[in-house]
Amino acid sequence: MKILQIFDCYGISNARALPGGENGSVASVVYYLSKHLVSKGCDVTILERDLGGKLPREEYIDGIRYYRIPARSLPAHPYKLIRSLSGVTKLLIDGYIMAKKIDNFIKYNDFDIIHFHFPFAASVLVSLNRKIRKKTVYTAHVGEESKRFGLTSDAPLALKLFQPDLYLMKRIRKSIILNENLKYKLIQKGLKEESIEVIPNGIDVNEFNSFSRKDIDAVREKFKVNDKVLLLFVGKIIPRKGVNVLLKAVKLVVELGHNNFVLLLVGDTRLDTEFYNRMVKYVESNKLGKFVKFTGFVSYNDLKALYSACDIFVFPSFEEGDPIALKEALASGKPLIGSNVSGIPMQIRSGWNGFLVEPGNEKMLAEKIKYLIDNEEERIRMGKNSRKLAEEKFDWSKIADRYLEIYKTIVGGDINEIQKKVCRYLCY
Repeated sequence: MKILQIFDCYGISNARALPGGENGSVASVVYYLSKHLVSKGCDVTILERDLGGKLPREEYIDGIRYYRIPARSLPAHPYKLIRSLSGVTKLLIDGYIMAKKIDNFIKYNDFDIIHFHFPFAASVLVSLNRKIRKKTVYTAHVGEESKRFGLTSDAPLALKLFQPDLYLMKRIRKSIILNENLKYKLIQKGLKEESIEVIPNGIDVNEFNSFSRKDIDAVREKFKVNDKVLLLFVGKIIPRKGVNVLLKAVKLVVELGHNNFVLLLVGDTRLDTEFYNRMVKYVESNKLGKFVKFTGFVSYNDLKALYSACDIFVFPSFEEGDPIALKEALASGKPLIGSNVSGIPMQIRSGWNGFLVEPGNEKMLAEKIKYLIDNEEERIRMGKNSRKLAEEKFDWSKIADRYLEIYKTIVGGDINEIQKKVCRYLCY
């Protein structure tokens, strides 16, 4: 089976469809899905944007064929552009240019499945080339569900009038979403239930939980956390991730007399610099500097080592699709504390491998953090359960099997349709 995976960072970064914090979670999903599909006998091509033409036009990595389209970068993130008429215009022009380039590539390469991971150029393409709709799959990597689908009053006007995700989903063969809650919202928005499948993101369990004591001690020394109880957060430093709530909870824990812990906040600080600066000032004004450290991006090897080195993983987000960071902590065998929203409850069974808390409730969050700081045996028990859940439910090999079944259904359906047409022709 020949499968085309289309990854587009919109040129707002140098992200490639490879694992690593600097590439983003969607890049990791595209890479690992492709890698495991190759291991199951599929012929997989990843089509991605190349800024500046510095990368090879074509190369093979881990059995995956990579093909790059030279393209310009957008001046800002799509969901910043969509807030103004001029931004929407720029987004549409970029989508049209990318769609034409992708369409040209498809015309000279025969694929059984075309799988998109971003909606903008895809929405344009399925309008330009209606023939590909029957073999097109789209995975909606949605974090801010309410805004993306125009469900709330604070959604940008452009998204209230036109949702590229919905436009695409209503015109293709299959749409993959990451949690059940979103499925019911989409059906209410007019999508047919049979066109939607819920498949969570996966995790390569063999890449995590394999660090030696020496490696763990080294990374703890590198980030100056040494013998402290290490709390870890991994994600963009933006309001949606609940970083402000986490800092308030840390302040409460300190006020309760705990001084033997450190919180590392690992992730991009550039997406909302005003918010990041406010968080830094909050830490400074509340004298939390010895308890809180912002690291920015770290290397992928350091990130994996930090997962193994941490004692508690905390993720108090207000809205998520199916966060990769939680799965990385799961696979690393750590107790988790996360908000009871979106896809997070799929990964946290409260009292079994961690705790679910109300979004925005810093007191409840502080209470659970304090409990796990005080109870090492519970941390160990819950961590073992996290690792078990990662192996049983989220291993990439098993997730890839679910995608492959969908692909086979699409290809098989097309073959059956061809056979029926031939039969009708011969009988006539």
